[in-house]
Amino acid sequence: MSKVHLVIMIMIFLLVGPTAFAQDITEKTKEEIQVTDSGKIYMNIGRVVVQERGDFNKTIDLPGSVDVIGSDQIDKEVVDNSLNLLRMIPGITIGDYGNGGVPNGFTLRGFDHNSHGNHTVVTIDGIPINTPFFQADGTPDLNQLTPEEVERIEIVKGPIDARYGNWSRAGVIHFHTRTRGDFQKAKVSYGSWNTQKVYVTHGSEHLNDKFNQIYSVEYYTSDGWRDNSERRRQNAYAKWFYRPTEDIQIGLNLHGYKAFWYTAGYIGEEQWKADPQSAFAAAENDGGYRDTNEAAIHLDWKINENMPLEIRLWMMDDSASRYADWGSGQTEDHWDTDVYGIVSNLGWDIDMGEDSHLRLDTGIDWRRFEGDNVNYKTNARSRTELNKDPKEYSLNNGGIYLKANYDPFSFLRAFAGIRYDIFSGDWKNHKNNTGDDMKNYDVVTYKGGIIGNITDRYSLYANVGTTYQLPYKTDKYEADAPDEKDLWYWEVGIRANPVDWAFVRYAYFRNSEDLTRWIEGVYVNEGDTIRRGHELEVNLTPFAGLEVFTALTLQEAEYDGGKNDGNELPHIPDYIWKIGLQYELSQGSGVRIWYNDVGKWYTDSANDHDYDGYSVVDLKLYHRPAEKWMLSLDIKNLFDKTYSEFVSHWSDTNQYAGSNAQAFYVTLKYDF
Repeated sequence: MSKVHLVIMIMIFLLVGPTAFAQDITEKTKEEIQVTDSGKIYMNIGRVVVQERGDFNKTIDLPGSVDVIGSDQIDKEVVDNSLNLLRMIPGITIGDYGNGGVPNGFTLRGFDHNSHGNHTVVTIDGIPINTPFFQADGTPDLNQLTPEEVERIEIVKGPIDARYGNWSRAGVIHFHTRTRGDFQKAKVSYGSWNTQKVYVTHGSEHLNDKFNQIYSVEYYTSDGWRDNSERRRQNAYAKWFYRPTEDIQIGLNLHGYKAFWYTAGYIGEEQWKADPQSAFAAAENDGGYRDTNEAAIHLDWKINENMPLEIRLWMMDDSASRYADWGSGQTEDHWDTDVYGIVSNLGWDIDMGEDSHLRLDTGIDWRRFEGDNVNYKTNARSRTELNKDPKEYSLNNGGIYLKANYDPFSFLRAFAGIRYDIFSGDWKNHKNNTGDDMKNYDVVTYKGGIIGNITDRYSLYANVGTTYQLPYKTDKYEADAPDEKDLWYWEVGIRANPVDWAFVRYAYFRNSEDLTRWIEGVYVNEGDTIRRGHELEVNLTPFAGLEVFTALTLQEAEYDGGKNDGNELPHIPDYIWKIGLQYELSQGSGVRIWYNDVGKWYTDSANDHDYDGYSVVDLKLYHRPAEKWMLSLDIKNLFDKTYSEFVSHWSDTNQYAGSNAQAFYVTLKYDF
């Protein structure tokens, strides 16, 4: 019997027997709604009363598949970076390459590892962090976000939120950090590969809670689980918020990030089988560095009882280099990038009657990206000669959107949204003083959906959405640049809460995206890429202290047209199966075991080569020796499996980036 059949049988048993964990929060009070921060993963469907937060956070009003990780669960995690907090989310796999500064890839709803996450918009406190130049077009680098800063994560699957356009093909992930409170927190961790981490944060409230301040610092270093994979990282945050009245809040956030790393690179199949922790022979000095400084202004203004306004204004200065030897000598790819942006949202709540309600949201956003790129031939990270002409690129993106949630009855919600984006920019060659404007793009996207409560415990939902992808990286600056690639997405699902301690969600999703190839000097449309799949999530809390979670995502992704017609897309697993069990005693001590099984994927578009996937088990033990202290032991890869979270194919062999061997981490946490 295959693993997939076994999983389906287990889930059928869970569905027909006692199931899932979250209590139905329909029509509940704000105090009861505080389960949002309880550390559980859950989906809210139906008419939901949302606690007092800004509209940038009201993702659970969307008629789709939304998962939330709360602060209680995040506080227990010991991870290298914030992206790894998503490992428990259904439908997500992460390809951790062990590089301290390169954004790791991840899959979501049939989009592959190899794109470094540029299929998903990622925001931090409402500000999107995707950038178009370094590493990959639209890559979100979550090395810059300290995991301990994160208070809550919301994952919106699919391009169904009209607030976001470019890079939202798979969905949107919102990270919310700590912004209020009187507290002192510290965390010290030490583990395998000489991994050391220190995190300290302080928050205080003043002037009768009208003013608050938060300061945080992080230091992280590790020798890495592979040869030549040392990495170091420092983060520092300062946040100030002032509330002159009950209806206005003004904030200033400052952030500095520095990273330095070596990389082991990819190794061929024979080398990986002989020594999966070894490095590519020429990678001795490969790696890179990154220095980032950011400033953001936050304005939240309740103009009246039914009309909230939010504005986020920010700027970022980033300097990054990647050193890599792919077999013909090391080169340095260096980018200096500046980002300026503003996003806004104005909401309007309209009471249409006893059981009828209309919510309108509109906003304007603008971002400008400026990137200077130069590529050198190097020897041990020392520049020897210019490899490519230095160039400067700019990209402007302006957008406007309108969306509406309409509840005509207490058991029904309809949702609709429209967004209009425009893009412009230019490029210059500093060596020969040439340049040109890039092709201008303007795109309209549409969203819609419906939620229907069959009963208080059963709901149906459906949604549709369109989005797009601009030509990759600097391709959009070519004189004969192609049009944007359009994508059409839809999803149907059911949510069941048959008993108070059981929750089930099932969804079927499908999208089709234009397939464009470069053939004999021109871009040619060769049909579509089709992605579809089933996702089943089950949560159980059969008695106090025990939580059981399991999720199965079955996905297919294939070419529909072109030379690979009928073949599967590479780097997308056939299935993703996750099981977690956590038991916590009343005093807060507990144990958690987590099983992650990722199925086979093809490593090339011709489907001549593949990788069987992997499975891994992690164990966590934690104990509270005193009220304000927690001591934990994390064992990653409990059974010391040899596996690679990302495998591709080139140079006539599969190429591997060996993943974590068995590792131990001891962490002491103080929270006051």
